[in-house]
Order: sequence, then C-alpha cells, then structure tokens
Amino acid sequence: MEEEKKKKKTRRFNLLIVPEGSGDVKQFHIALDFIIILVAALAFLLVVSLSYFVKLSGEVEDDRNQILALTAQLESVTSSNIILQAENEELQSELLTAKTYLETKDYVEQQTDSASALSYIPTGLPITGQVSQPSKFDETKGFITFTVGDGTKIAAAGDGTVTKVVSDTDFGYRIEIDHGNDYMSIYRYKDEPLLSEGTQVLRGTALFSCTSLEPTFTYEIQYKGKSIDPNTFMKIDG
Repeated sequence: MEEEKKKKKTRRFNLLIVPEGSGDVKQFHIALDFIIILVAALAFLLVVSLSYFVKLSGEVEDDRNQILALTAQLESVTSSNIILQAENEELQSELLTAKTYLETKDYVEQQTDSASALSYIPTGLPITGQVSQPSKFDETKGFITFTVGDGTKIAAAGDGTVTKVVSDTDFGYRIEIDHGNDYMSIYRYKDEPLLSEGTQVLRGTALFSCTSLEPTFTYEIQYKGKSIDPNTFMKIDG
C-alpha cells in the first residue's frame, strides 16, 4: 500500500528539450499535479476572457443601440424644430397681419371718433340757402343777427339734442341744442319751430322755416355757460 502511495506521489512527466543542431539535451521533470493546475488555470483564464469579451460585446451592442436611439431622437428633434420654426414664422406673419389690422382699425376708429366728435361742435352755419353777412358779436346780448329771406331754413349748427323749445318775449321762440361737450347753441325766431324737445338732431337739421314777414334771426353759442362769438366758428363765403 505504501509502495502504491509512493508511486502515486512520485508520478511525473519528463520533458526533454533538444535544441536543433546541438547535442545538449535538457531534461525537465514536471509533476502531474502541476500540469493539472496549469491546465485548470488556463481553462479559468479562458473562461474569464470569454466572459469579458461577451460582456464587452454586449456593452458595445448597448452603446451602439444607444447611439442609434440618440441619433433617431436627434433627427426627431431636428424635424420638430424645423416644423416649429415654420409654425413660428407663420405665427409671426399672422401676428404682423393682425397688428397691422389693429393699427389700421385703431387709426380708422380714431379718425371716425375725431370726425364724430367734431360733428358735435357747432361749427356749421345755422342757416341754409343764401347767407347774408351776420352782425358783429354783441358781448352784452351774447348773440349775432342774420337777415333771412322767404324759404330760408334755420338749421342746427352741429349734432346734439334739443333740450328746450320755449316761447321768447322778444323773438317769438327759442330753441336750445345741447351738443354734449359743454357747447350749447341757441336759435331765436318768430315763426313756430319745426321740432320739439328731446329731438336728436344732426348738423343741418331744419329748426325753423323762414318767411319774408320775419326777416331777423339771432344765433348764440355758449361754452360752459358763457356766450362766445359764433363768427369765430363759422366760415361764410360771399
């Protein structure tokens, strides 16, 4: 039994190395256990190497897939950016159009409002037809006088509301028009008025119809309750 163990323990392999062209032979003794350990170590290294390369290959594949995904995402973002840029340019164009429209609309409304506001200032002539030169403004009486003929119409000098139609001791009747902007125009004539209190009038609306029997008509403008010279508002040609 001891001999078998001894043989087993001393089991070795002889390795001869014979260089070419030389008679010097080198002999090495290699134990079986060493060979087994060496083979096992090589096998282990092979397995570890294969595992590493498999893992490395997987990581490379993952990186490749990630790069492809990022490339696709970049293309999508670029495409979206192009679309957004086009939409932004379209919105800018629409905004410019809308801005131009609003500015034009505001301008037109301002002009309309200005024209509308001007129509409420009694700058028109208070009579229609042939117009004579009125008298100078009498600050004491607060009015000017016109000579009128048969068929002449006494008319509103601006847009407004008739607030009074009353009798007047000296002139027969008096019509007062409130223009809503601190201006008041007052018309006095002998014949009966053509309209009543509360009537909305426009510039040129007839108030009296004149006859040859009553040739005198007086006209007054008040601003904030004070009489002012109507001649500074009117333009009379001829």
